[in-house]
Amino acid sequence: MGYVLNRGTKDRPAWYCKFRDVDGAWKQKATKQTTKAAAMRFVAEIEARIARGLVGIQEPSEQEQTAKKLTVGDLAQRFMAEYDPPRLKDRKRYMESVGPWVRGRLLPYSLAGLPVADVRKLHIVMYRDELRKQGFKPSTINTWLHYLSRVFTWCADTEIVDCRNPASKVELLPTVPSEDRYTREQCERLLGPDADPKVATALLTGMRHGELCGLRWSDVRFDLGCIEIKRSFRTTPKSGKPRTIPLHSDLAPILRRWQAHCPATLEALVFPVLARDGTYRMGIRQDGAKVRRILVAAGAPSNHDHPWHAMRHTFATLLAESGASLDAISRILGHSGGGSPVTRGYVHSGLEFLSREIEKLRLMPGQAASVLRIADYRPTA
Repeated sequence: MGYVLNRGTKDRPAWYCKFRDVDGAWKQKATKQTTKAAAMRFVAEIEARIARGLVGIQEPSEQEQTAKKLTVGDLAQRFMAEYDPPRLKDRKRYMESVGPWVRGRLLPYSLAGLPVADVRKLHIVMYRDELRKQGFKPSTINTWLHYLSRVFTWCADTEIVDCRNPASKVELLPTVPSEDRYTREQCERLLGPDADPKVATALLTGMRHGELCGLRWSDVRFDLGCIEIKRSFRTTPKSGKPRTIPLHSDLAPILRRWQAHCPATLEALVFPVLARDGTYRMGIRQDGAKVRRILVAAGAPSNHDHPWHAMRHTFATLLAESGASLDAISRILGHSGGGSPVTRGYVHSGLEFLSREIEKLRLMPGQAASVLRIADYRPTA
């Protein structure tokens, strides 16, 4: 009958088992179990196989051999080469975000050298905490953990390795939502006589930067008084669905004047960007230098991380303060599924507005009324 023995220490046991195989020879194997009871169950399973005439130690399957050799780093690089689900809008752009993370913030770390099958939640937590100690922003670390979770989910779905996603239950770092925006007075200066048409459109429509870059003149329907938002850069909008929003009466004349001077492009872009070779191209995410100069000239903060997104928050906030319903703001911004919870994150009412609102409440009693007796005013006979 097989038995187990501890070849480690009392505090750090290393349980081995001995058993007589089908050929009659005694054999020894590390159980890799943490308790004696688990090691006994392990040797019992081996003896059960021997009783059925099978070899005591089962040969690992091809998938198990792959799992032992495939590291997290290998899996991440394979993910970059093969990941292409039907709902992925722009694979090239997505991989432009994933690639730097894999090369710069995964492969140099110890997690990348671990076999995929051996990775546990603790390893992901240690990786997260190592990034945190190096001073990366919580939102950035959370994005990288999201990428890592997607890599493991894809691995399980495609049956590369039969494993659970060890990153699925890892606690994300707390983040503070951005409240970057511009005041009403700053917007009035930005929308002065020489207003930049792209800035004006951002402040009066709340469009995303990609939607502004991808806007064509055929989408600006002066005849119908609306703007058809059909794309973000060259793909569909973020929600995956085109939408139509009203053309603000203050924005229409600005765009009409700009149309007469707008540089011509093959795609008839509304807001083309001058390239280094002297031609005009579609804007990209990194185009931020020009708008910062405009903000400085208007006396508005130019140090926001994402000035175009700050304009989107500004639009939502000022529209809400003007009395617009949350549902209307949600539909204009293009938040899917009604969007109210998401839209609330875009509305940041300032103290001045809140002061006006709180003054609408009246609890103090008014001046005492003079009571007149009707009998005193009845005509007498």
